[in-house]
Amino acid sequence: MWWIALYLPQWPLEALGAPAPDAVEENGCIVCLNAASAEAGVRTGMSVPAAEARLPGLKVRARQADREAQALRALALTALRFSPHLCLRPDGFLIEVQASLRLFGGPVPLWQQLHRAVQSFKVSAHLAAAPFPEAAWLLARVRGPWREQAQRLRQVAGPMMGVAQSRQAKAVRLVLDALPLPLVMQAWGAPPAAQQLLNGLGVATLGECQALPRAGLQRRLGAHWVNCLDRAYGQAPDPRPFWAPPLAFDERLELPERSTDAELIAQALQHLLQALEGWLVAQGRLAQVLALHLLHEARRGETMPDTVHPLRLAAPERQAAALQRLWAERLGRHPLASPVVALRLVLQASEAPQTQELQKALEVACVRQPGTQDPADTRQALARLLDRLQARLGHQAVQGLYCEDDHRPERASRIVALTDDEARRFIQHRPPSEFPGSGMTPGPMPMPMPMPMPTPELEPPQHAQGQPQQPLWLLPTPEPLAERQGQPLHRGMPLMLRTRPERIEAGWFDADPVCRDYQVAEASDHRLCWVFRERRGAEQGWYLHGWFN
Repeated sequence: MWWIALYLPQWPLEALGAPAPDAVEENGCIVCLNAASAEAGVRTGMSVPAAEARLPGLKVRARQADREAQALRALALTALRFSPHLCLRPDGFLIEVQASLRLFGGPVPLWQQLHRAVQSFKVSAHLAAAPFPEAAWLLARVRGPWREQAQRLRQVAGPMMGVAQSRQAKAVRLVLDALPLPLVMQAWGAPPAAQQLLNGLGVATLGECQALPRAGLQRRLGAHWVNCLDRAYGQAPDPRPFWAPPLAFDERLELPERSTDAELIAQALQHLLQALEGWLVAQGRLAQVLALHLLHEARRGETMPDTVHPLRLAAPERQAAALQRLWAERLGRHPLASPVVALRLVLQASEAPQTQELQKALEVACVRQPGTQDPADTRQALARLLDRLQARLGHQAVQGLYCEDDHRPERASRIVALTDDEARRFIQHRPPSEFPGSGMTPGPMPMPMPMPMPTPELEPPQHAQGQPQQPLWLLPTPEPLAERQGQPLHRGMPLMLRTRPERIEAGWFDADPVCRDYQVAEASDHRLCWVFRERRGAEQGWYLHGWFN
């Protein structure tokens, strides 16, 4: 197995957010400090008065364990999309990734993606990999001060992640042997007496300590310290309980500073969306309904109500990047009247992914052209486009077009408002042949093609190669045209008829019959239009019904 350890050396300081203090104290002692304070002589373990005497003006804040745990939970949820086998610690976590190597294309892509996900949180993090969890955690703890050996680990153990277990263990043991013993004992929390004992024996590295007799080492240092040593080298079992994520996703994030900038709020929301993606992967679910709560700063001691932005997706989604674009569009359309101090993201409804083996089998059975897009992928892209348009323009501004069983062009389709449920049906119930690039039809046709009625006096229409039979742009009502010697006129200029007539005769079933001969005509500016001649009733004559693109 391969484990990746994430250690957060500055977590008590970084979890407090901005503006960050110089140091963090707990029970009157300094537990974490920044680099500037360390250069001034402040050390962990100092009392607060001693630290302030060493560096006048030192900004110290109390440690907030609850805030650290809340922020660490968001980081751990983000890592769940790489593997569900995660062990949470107060200052980091361990994740077992052996079963995920093939899914992510090997150890190097997985490592890079995990590293990018952690970097997006803008925290100081030490990453290390090893075949044993204790070894990985130990290497991550000493990575900061132990630069030369850490570089050797990346050169030796990194490429070994895809080879045999025995070779992996041997490569990591060589790196462990060279670890400075004082740093190891500090990482394991060994008492000062144990450090003095090993210094008196002349033991300087972990490899020299590993070579000492076990009985004497256990008698002098205790069973716990020896057990840590054996687990680091893989010589003792190391069972660890895996962290169980919450059953419902309801996470909160404190902003670094209060803000009314929608762009900054959207950037901070990225952390919650990444945590949501990890939770959805671990649970095997897809997000359907979300709610974003913007928590405002209190005014004059009065609590301001949250600003809630609900989001119902046309198609279930899991990827944080797609959700990020939707929230950015929505937040940009709603200016904030009060500063925001925190965010809360709640998953209100989710669903399990539907198996599409039968659907894909039917689509594969159809003949598709090489290089065309999979209709299932096109359907997902259409759903994301619909969600983004609704987030930017509003739900009422986006409408759907449905086909009707009528040959009359003006009644062959209907426009409907895409409510949440209607938008979902619009995406899921459209056959693959209606999507562009599926290889089954030249493109989407919002209205069915009229079927010419066979008549003895008219020949079938002869359309030019590649010429569509009817335009996608129809006028709301047909426009009457003047006529000169049997030829239609548009704005006083004659229209050149380019195709033979195509008859559409329908409407006898609803008392609105039509009998039209449609033809493609060319205007004086060389635009193509769709005209017809009404043959029956009191409104006989030429009409303009649409324009070609």
